[in-house]
Amino acid sequence: MVRKFSVKGLRSPSLLIDMILSDAKDDILIVETDGEEQIKDIENLLKKYNLKYEVEGNVVKIHVGEIKADKSINVVGATCPGPIMMVSDMLSKMKNGEILEIICGKNALTDLTEGLKGMGNEIISVEEKEDGTYRILVKKGEKKEEEKATVKIDELFIINTTGTGNAEKAYSTFMMADVALKMNLKPTIFLMMDGASLALKGECDKVKHPAFPKLGDLVRDILKKGVKVYVCELSAEFRGINEKNLEDGFEIAGAPTFLNYLSKPNVRPVWL
Repeated sequence: MVRKFSVKGLRSPSLLIDMILSDAKDDILIVETDGEEQIKDIENLLKKYNLKYEVEGNVVKIHVGEIKADKSINVVGATCPGPIMMVSDMLSKMKNGEILEIICGKNALTDLTEGLKGMGNEIISVEEKEDGTYRILVKKGEKKEEEKATVKIDELFIINTTGTGNAEKAYSTFMMADVALKMNLKPTIFLMMDGASLALKGECDKVKHPAFPKLGDLVRDILKKGVKVYVCELSAEFRGINEKNLEDGFEIAGAPTFLNYLSKPNVRPVWL
């Protein structure tokens, strides 16, 4: 069961949470807080009980016991777009509020979490298992109609389709991300088609513009600044790129991740 409540305004939120925990079994508690001071108070309590928890902004998500899913599906081994299609089909047969357990490989993790959120579902938890697979718990929801209003563009989705075959565009991809950061925009890079060649380990170090540092140095600098770099799963597979020879810091993703970014009203796509 997922239980949501607020502790805003309480001087010692841990006292209330301690009372709730005494009655919680196989639950996930989602706690809305006022911020850092309340979160520290709650964390001290959870560490005492050795409970797993996540902090997302001003929300603390507490895991109590083992959540029981209404249904389960295993998509390990399936490649894009197989996992999201299999999971979507399963969810279409479930009621809103029911919980689905998904077992998947690392290749499908980002696609499933991004794609399912984009469809209006709630990702309850993501857990890596001992065998290297992942367990996702998702609560079925539905996408709400967005109110028509002026939307501020605050993210840049940079899509590179040319890779090392066009050094100028390769440099532009990462330099544009750097400029976006300086303009207080959040950049995300997606490499697809020939753009996936940039994801091969060591490939960017082979590219050097006379007026700039090695492309590899520019890439590493961008990654250090927190910019996400995704690589199309099918494009990578077509070029023999996998987790073993993938450039450090890059992440393989597929159509759901790509389409989820394109569907965001606050995101401006840039094709290179």
